[in-house]
Amino acid sequence: MIRRLPLALIVGLVALAVSAPAARAQDPGLRSAADAAGIEFGSAITAGALSDEAYRNLLIDNVNMVSTVDELDTAVVQPQPDVYDFARADEVVDFAAANDMTVRGHRLVTSDGLPDWIVNGTWTAETLAEVLRDHVTTVVSHYAERNPGVVTQWDVVDEAFLPDGTLRNSIWRQVIGDDYLQIAFEAASAADPSAQLFYDDFYDDLSVTQDAVDNGVPIVPGATTERSSCADVAKCVGVQAAIAALVDAGVPIDGIGLQARILSPNPLDVPQFTTWVEDLGLRWAITELDVPLPATEITNADSLAFQAQVYSDTLSACVDSAACDTFVTWGVTDRLPPSPDSTGGAFGGALWFDVTDSPKPAFTAMQTVLDASAPTAPMTSSPSLSDATIATATPSTTVEPAVDSGNDAGPTTGLLIGGLALVVVAGIVFALRRRR
Repeated sequence: MIRRLPLALIVGLVALAVSAPAARAQDPGLRSAADAAGIEFGSAITAGALSDEAYRNLLIDNVNMVSTVDELDTAVVQPQPDVYDFARADEVVDFAAANDMTVRGHRLVTSDGLPDWIVNGTWTAETLAEVLRDHVTTVVSHYAERNPGVVTQWDVVDEAFLPDGTLRNSIWRQVIGDDYLQIAFEAASAADPSAQLFYDDFYDDLSVTQDAVDNGVPIVPGATTERSSCADVAKCVGVQAAIAALVDAGVPIDGIGLQARILSPNPLDVPQFTTWVEDLGLRWAITELDVPLPATEITNADSLAFQAQVYSDTLSACVDSAACDTFVTWGVTDRLPPSPDSTGGAFGGALWFDVTDSPKPAFTAMQTVLDASAPTAPMTSSPSLSDATIATATPSTTVEPAVDSGNDAGPTTGLLIGGLALVVVAGIVFALRRRR
């Protein structure tokens, strides 16, 4: 059962975050909470942004996994036949390795992001299949040998299906046929048998609708809160059939990536939507979550509360499922989003730190979910605490004496932070007891 935070509690956390920014700035990042909860908690990052020290520190404090954006696109790493350029992708992987993070390799095989020599080449099914096999093998082997154990997951095939559930008419499908999916997964597995291999795509209604418009195909409904069964979403039906066929054929595939770019007030119900994945015996991961807000509402308390609710609900769905241990957002700070705005300025503020790198209510909401998911702390608190409080205590919610850490926060600030933490914990416990 998804642990949905009560809206009243979310609104209270919004007020707390707004009214005490200095206290929030003293809080630890989410990385320690994610480690305690046993989840790969990550962000998409770009190599270019790593020159920004404040950005690097946000990542180091808050995530234990990073995902590439376009650094591994075919046009970037193989701009010419037999010519490979890993410079940008290496920068991301080296940053992760230096900071004890893992990496999601995004993305090996796509219908876009291809160099002209592939798109406009003259091919037979056999020669293009060899190009595909060689590309996947070379890229995956590069990191398996150069940085063993760092790139632990790969989006082997990304966004291969149209809104109506049919395969996109990419150069791979035009020449090789539907078998290109199997070729790609088999090559990736052979290159690094220890890596987890995913098919990655989006299903939310607005994204599916925009994709139909962009490709000049009939508009077919995508997933919403009310329409979250795979059987009711044509794109999902097509993906499910193709993935089931791969599984039945013994093709090495480990999971499904759910992109979850939320541009709708009615986001899909993740636990319901992912049942088909678990029925196939596969894992699923949240791979590209962000929640853009209307440009006029980026600082609106109600909008921030909605954003926080989506982040917390989606994270709760993952930590509550035995089939999910990976949660990746499409960036961390509104100051440096990993992709350019595609809405013409209509939406923004999609991430969990704002343009000043201050934590937003979504940060607090996710911290609450992660803390609640960590193993229960030993009962070392005062006997005067209620059993209910003890049962929900975790290491990250333990209040410790104020200590002079050499910064400007003195004992008064420490006591204030401790008091606020107790208020938040008490509110959570009260809400949980009310729901029993």
